[in-house]
Amino acid sequence: MFPDSNLNASKARHLDIGAPDQIVDTFADLISSDARLSIRFEGLEVQYPVTLGLLDRDLHQCVLRASALEDLESLLTQRLPFYLDIQYTSMTMTSAMMRPLKIGGQGDWIDVRSALPVSLKLTRQRNLFRATLERGMKVNMLMTAQRGGSEVEGRLVDLSIGGCLIAVSVNDAINFQIGMPLHQLRAVFPNSEAFDAAGCVRHMRCSDDSKDVLVGVVFDASLADFERKVWFYVREIEREAVRLDAPVERSVAPSRLFNEGGAALELEAIATPQEEALAALPLFDNVKNIARALGVQLINLQAGMSLEASVLCEQARMLLSLLQEDRQALLYALACVESHSTPLVCHGMSVAARLADLESGDRTTEQVVQMMACALVHDFGKILLPENVRLHQGSMDDSMLSHLHAHVELLRFRIERDGLSSDMRRDVLLSINERLDGSGYPRALGGHSLNRLARMAAVVDAVDAMGRLRSDRPAWLSLDIYRHIFNAGSQFDTACVNRYVKRYGFTPIGSLVAFSSGFQAWVMRLDAKGQPWRVRVVRELTHNNSMNQVLEGADLVQLGTLEGCVGRHDGAMMPW
Repeated sequence: MFPDSNLNASKARHLDIGAPDQIVDTFADLISSDARLSIRFEGLEVQYPVTLGLLDRDLHQCVLRASALEDLESLLTQRLPFYLDIQYTSMTMTSAMMRPLKIGGQGDWIDVRSALPVSLKLTRQRNLFRATLERGMKVNMLMTAQRGGSEVEGRLVDLSIGGCLIAVSVNDAINFQIGMPLHQLRAVFPNSEAFDAAGCVRHMRCSDDSKDVLVGVVFDASLADFERKVWFYVREIEREAVRLDAPVERSVAPSRLFNEGGAALELEAIATPQEEALAALPLFDNVKNIARALGVQLINLQAGMSLEASVLCEQARMLLSLLQEDRQALLYALACVESHSTPLVCHGMSVAARLADLESGDRTTEQVVQMMACALVHDFGKILLPENVRLHQGSMDDSMLSHLHAHVELLRFRIERDGLSSDMRRDVLLSINERLDGSGYPRALGGHSLNRLARMAAVVDAVDAMGRLRSDRPAWLSLDIYRHIFNAGSQFDTACVNRYVKRYGFTPIGSLVAFSSGFQAWVMRLDAKGQPWRVRVVRELTHNNSMNQVLEGADLVQLGTLEGCVGRHDGAMMPW
């Protein structure tokens, strides 16, 4: 509707249309639209349905056709002026006064030729009208999922009586699913006034720049005065938007919600020391950008779309480039990105990078890229699992595990086939959870059906998964992981396990290690012998002091003798 008149560009509830070209274009839209048209006369309550029979752009005239009713014909014959009312599902338009120029028709119809009106007044339906927050307007949104999830902060994009649109980060958006009820939904305006509501997620889509995810929420309007309260905030937002766009000579009363008329300006956030340090960390920004792009794919998958092979290969190619540029810097950046993305994305990136590090060998660059693309998303199917399985806390029984294992097949049919070779899909995407003794899933393949790549992928996946915190256990230490895998009988290929251990050692990059003098530090780089060469010291246990100091080379002697990997004391002890 309104293809050339730019009426859709305006989101105001009331709009006056006065430009001749806009009026002509609006009438042109009426010819093929499902709008209901009627004419009414000054002082009369009766409305007479009409249709638009002809539009003459050159003469700026139209012909309206109505049923040949005696009283209508009498009114028109007197050349009485009338108003044209246009009713859409979401809006109404009323014309300025129109006067009949010529009356014609035959039989059951009356044709009324009239000049087009000099103006139209558009009013959007109150229950469908959305007040959009324009530049300089900021309202924070606090959301919590029904099942005791953590609080997520977003930004209000628009508000209507029926719901709202909220922008949240890609990482935070993964906490929500379409249809999920929201226990808390609070809008906090710049003057600290808060508005509370309940509702559920109706839709999710990525913003045009893919930096945010737009979460559509429909309100649960069960309270009697809820609509009245929401409408107040809708009107105040619209008033402030009009004030911001008003010319200097036009004074518009400000809204108290936005700092007593001074709109809350978007100030550039001041980076924390931690954020500044991360920004200076080699390759970190690149890794974070890849994580964001993968997060967008995860959101799209959750919203019912398929994973785009071209996007996955593009991100895999970028990750491979970083691996070739500085292998150790990438491994540490992957450890640091954990607090900036979702576990599914972080795990996939880590597995993809390490698998490429171990298995590039005699493969072509394109083969490695496809191998990494499959590894990046091998666990994404878990986002498609039922909520009771996906959010399950603690250990699982056999029935629950069976439902969990369905994630491989769920993803299999939701990833584009073009652009990914069948071999890489088979060996990485479908076989990474298989075991040599046939105890894996989804097909319980035995060793004779698993080639070297599938066997190596299984080891990389298992090591990385065990090294991550889970709801039913803490993250395992490297030594315990290696011991478990070696003792797992014939589940894993011993040669692949040995290659992995030799490549990454017992104090891998990104692990927390302890020294004899009481210091704990994150490993940033290893020397030629696989020993820590650069570390970030974060704690001194003797006096329980927190620290943040990078040491390398000969300076490490002041920390004492390396004792090995240790677990985290608290969640705040992140690699950076």
